[in-house]
Formats: sequence, C-alpha cells, structure tokens
Amino acid sequence: MAIHFEQLDRQRRGMMWLVGVLLAAFCGAMLLTTWNGDAPSIQLEQRWPSMVGLCGLIVLFVLYVQNKHRQLAALEAKLRDVAVREASLQARFSELVFLFDTSTQIQLRLDLSSMLDLAAQRLVPCLEAHQSSIMLYNEQLNQLEVKAAAGVDAERVLEGTTRPGEGVAGHVFSTGEVLNLTPEIMEKRFPGATMRGRQLVAGLCVPMRFRGTPIGVVSVTRTSGEPFSEMHANILASFAEHCAATVVKTHHHRELLTQVRKTAEAAA
Repeated sequence: MAIHFEQLDRQRRGMMWLVGVLLAAFCGAMLLTTWNGDAPSIQLEQRWPSMVGLCGLIVLFVLYVQNKHRQLAALEAKLRDVAVREASLQARFSELVFLFDTSTQIQLRLDLSSMLDLAAQRLVPCLEAHQSSIMLYNEQLNQLEVKAAAGVDAERVLEGTTRPGEGVAGHVFSTGEVLNLTPEIMEKRFPGATMRGRQLVAGLCVPMRFRGTPIGVVSVTRTSGEPFSEMHANILASFAEHCAATVVKTHHHRELLTQVRKTAEAAA
C-alpha cells in the first residue's frame, strides 16, 4: 500500500513540473506573438486571434490539470479506504487467533472453574474491555449463575444470579440475541436494569449455545472509551459458541468418568 501512495506522490510532483514547464512555454509563445521589430510591444488589435488562442489553450490546460488532480485525489481516498479495511481485517484476524488460541487452551483443562476463569481473563485484553463475566445456566434452580469474572470489580460480580428472561443476561439467554449495549440502548430497552458491579459505557452480551441449546451468557463491558463494533460482537459470539461446546464436552467427560468410577467400584 505504501508503494501506491509513493506512486501517487510521484505523479503529483510530475504534474506540477509539467504545469510549470507548459506555463513557461505559453508565456514565451505569448511574448513571441507580441514581438514587434526590435522591441516587444503589446498590440492587442493586431494580435488578438493569437492571444485568444493562447489564453484558450491555457484555460483548457488548467481545466485538464484540475480534472487530473481530482482523479488523483479520488484514487488516493480509495487507496486510504482500502488501507483502513486491510488494517481492520488484520485486527480482526489477530483477535480471532487470540480468542481461538484461548479456546484451544481451555479445551486442555478438565477443571471447569479454571477453564472459565482463563476465558474470562483472556477476553479482557483481547477486546480491550474493563470487565468480563461468564454465566452458566443451572437447570435445577432455573437460574443463570456467574461462574467466572475478570477485570475491575470482578469480586462484586462473582456469585451473581438472574432468571431467564430477566435483565440483559436473562434476555440474551432466552432469546439468543446478541446485544451491543450503550447507555442509550440500556435506557431504552432495559430501563432500571444495571450491569452488576460496573458502570456501563459500552458492553457486549452474547449467548452461549451448543447445537441451538442455550447453556449460558458471556458479557464484556467498558467503563470508558468507544462503543464495541459489530466486528467485536461477531468475534465474541463465535468465541462463546466455541466455549459452549468446550463446556458441554467437559460436562460429558466428567459424567463419563463418574460412570466408569462407579462401575469399577461396583465390580470391585
């Protein structure tokens, strides 16, 4: 991309040199057309066709230069837009690599608590958030329970609970909707609701689903800075899906180990 900008700069410099040379040539031609005998004199009455012709050529050339300048400016703007998109894609790719590297790591841990703690901790720097939390659904008690939290005031968030359909997390769990939250959206859609232990400036709340079945909710928030983008929401949603599969597989593995242990004890 830097090569393209250098080429544009060379073309712009070349055009400016061309303008200077041609204007000098036009001035010389005008001087020749007004030369009379041994000394130059301006005789518009006799030389007006030549003068008008030269002025017309100068005007046409100036218009041509302006048109080329606009084309170069449009091309430069397009190249800058491509550069911004390329940087955005690189950032998205880096975040995906970071998040799925975390997913790979948590798959290697059979302890569910440490898995979720690791995921919550890694989400904070990856999404430039200030707090993250993971809630899992307790089917017996019919409630969502915070199982892991990281960032500012994480201890205030731990052990928090909510019912499906209640508040932001309950709504996301019940509907499967990905919420990109701002103070305005919170006031409009969830009046009176608060994000436990945090002052919301920007937030994301996504469902954890395994084969269409909700098992929990992942949330990240910022206490200052810019709102999250749609790219961040998509990345977190993909990660939550991957994390949900890991949690379910861990549960199944635990159940299998328990059954094997009971069978061995019965056989003994």
